Amino acid sequence: MPWKSKGMITRALLLVTFTVWGHGLKSAAGDDQKVSTSSNSGYFTPAYPVPVSKKVEYGQLGRGENYRSIVVGAADVFGSGPYDLFVFPDRLFPFRGFSESGVPVYRKPVKITGSALNGTIFTGPDKTIYGLFAAGKKIRLCKFDRDKKEFQQQALSPELDLPGGMGRALAGFIDTQGQFHVYCSIADGSSYRPPGDHHAATYIPYDGAGFWRGNITRRQLYHVIFDSLDLKKVETVSRAGQGPGEFLFNLGGMTVVHLGENHPPALVTSDKPGVIRCFAIDPETGSLSPQKLVNDQEHVGLRHPVINANLCAVPDPETGLSNLIVGDTGRVWFYRCSGQFAPNGSPIYESACPVLREDAHLCLGELPVISPGDVDGDGLTDLIVGNDAGQLLFVKNIGDQARVEFAQPQSVPVGGKPLNIKAGYRGSIQGPGEGMWGYTCPTLYDWNGDGRLDVILNSIMADYMLLLQEPSEDGVAFSEPKPLYCDGLQMHLAWRSQPAITDWGTPGRLCLIALDEQNLLRRFWRIDNQNVERGELLTLKDGTPITANVDEAAGQTGRAKLVAHDWDQDGKIDLLIGASRGLSFPASKSTYLPSGYLLTRQASILFLRNIGSNAEPVFDYVRQLDFQGKRIGLGIHSCSPAPVDFGRGVVDLLVGTENGTIHYYPRETLSISTLPD
Repeated sequence: MPWKSKGMITRALLLVTFTVWGHGLKSAAGDDQKVSTSSNSGYFTPAYPVPVSKKVEYGQLGRGENYRSIVVGAADVFGSGPYDLFVFPDRLFPFRGFSESGVPVYRKPVKITGSALNGTIFTGPDKTIYGLFAAGKKIRLCKFDRDKKEFQQQALSPELDLPGGMGRALAGFIDTQGQFHVYCSIADGSSYRPPGDHHAATYIPYDGAGFWRGNITRRQLYHVIFDSLDLKKVETVSRAGQGPGEFLFNLGGMTVVHLGENHPPALVTSDKPGVIRCFAIDPETGSLSPQKLVNDQEHVGLRHPVINANLCAVPDPETGLSNLIVGDTGRVWFYRCSGQFAPNGSPIYESACPVLREDAHLCLGELPVISPGDVDGDGLTDLIVGNDAGQLLFVKNIGDQARVEFAQPQSVPVGGKPLNIKAGYRGSIQGPGEGMWGYTCPTLYDWNGDGRLDVILNSIMADYMLLLQEPSEDGVAFSEPKPLYCDGLQMHLAWRSQPAITDWGTPGRLCLIALDEQNLLRRFWRIDNQNVERGELLTLKDGTPITANVDEAAGQTGRAKLVAHDWDQDGKIDLLIGASRGLSFPASKSTYLPSGYLLTRQASILFLRNIGSNAEPVFDYVRQLDFQGKRIGLGIHSCSPAPVDFGRGVVDLLVGTENGTIHYYPRETLSISTLPD
């Protein structure tokens, strides 16, 4: 994507100014993930994130291997304007310029030292870059050393008269009298979950009328005034609003914005469900007006489509108005301020666009579930991907048989619009606090036999759906989701689990393998497009059914990502399983993986070998796939394996990781662990 550098405006915002410094760009060793596009043993660097093709030039900025997609603030560090982006916990992305459409483009990150970026960044009237961080009921002010790339503590406040410890999200500004105003949030002190063991099979989170038995927890907004930046004298500590609390569940971010010369500055916030609010600031007293919802272009309250939104403000180089950079669980986005206001006074922001960066890895959103196949019929293996946001993404292979290259992920039209599955109030068995999660788990297969790959989909809702691929002149498109039925009842099984589909090596009736109501592996046989017949449980060599969990239930059920594939190449269909660290598949009569690793357990890739036949499958105890002789551990909640031959005649392995990347493992680097029976 071409880009152009635009003239910078050094517009003061609440006495915040910016300066030009002559430091060059220098990355510390190991500060970013390696994204080489080739290796001696396959297509990509083994066990590192798969990159976006160089043909695309830029990819989306998002979560990396050692940093989150939580934006903390922007400032002028390298002399290119107030756009260099600080990201939690210790990354600084140097600004390169703007794309033709005005979206910020960043270089590879620099690792910084000193205090973790667990707060916000602002620039003072003396052009100093400050970090403002919470420390229980105290506030820490740190100064950024541009030469050392380090935040160093300058001041620590006395303990404040607050009802609880402050959250990570803070905002601050200096008024015309030199007083320092800080905005923070405090939890309301209520307990989210109902009483009882929430991992127990008998746990009842909702009552008979369908209402959450716990509390809808909130965070309350507070305003603290110090006489100066030395934080020694506290002028006032006060509740900035009224009622039970402005923010549901958690507060991801706060920032001070400039909305035009005829408008006061404002505090903009983002909470866990993604609602973006605006509070006008009295520039003399720092007091806040009643909240308004930031609006989209249809004059509707703006809700970021992914849970746990966080944000910071950057000035528009042409208008000086504050645009927003918004991070979420896995990616970073750009919202442009339109300069317009709804009839009720709410500021209007334009639609989100991806924030871009050089040398990008594929950025898919957290907990991606991947399924490979030639989706668009060009002879190359593409990817269909689900994620925590409840989306369906298409990752096109734009390489050739000798060189795999992936384009930037794109939303797939499903029934004419992007898929957007969300739990809502009751869809998550872990409560309404997860209302903006979707956990889409797609499996590609030609379900109706028309030669096009379709999708069988599970999600946070645990309702199995069919998405038939439709002819499209504009690329890949699927039909509106259609429910699957078993015995005439909607097919509702274990949640967040990817189904496996196979014909057991004999073209004919298709078999869907899933975790059933008891969290056991079971076969379901296709009757027609929307109906399946309940089949037999899969069993181990000792005749017992195959459980996914022996020590926890409730929300810890499901979660496994199942793939039917002859991994050991003996002609019999096996299962590869992407297991979260809380699952427990039998590795012997008394050992379970990965839970058996206890404190060192992580999301793992398990191998369930078929030692029977395709007509009568029987499975050995699970083993784990090792990389270069060592156990593969990939986070906590999930990993998603996908065996694939891109054209070199060898079945390699792609794995979707919890942080939203895809790792590549050449076949020759993998082995099957040996564990005692």
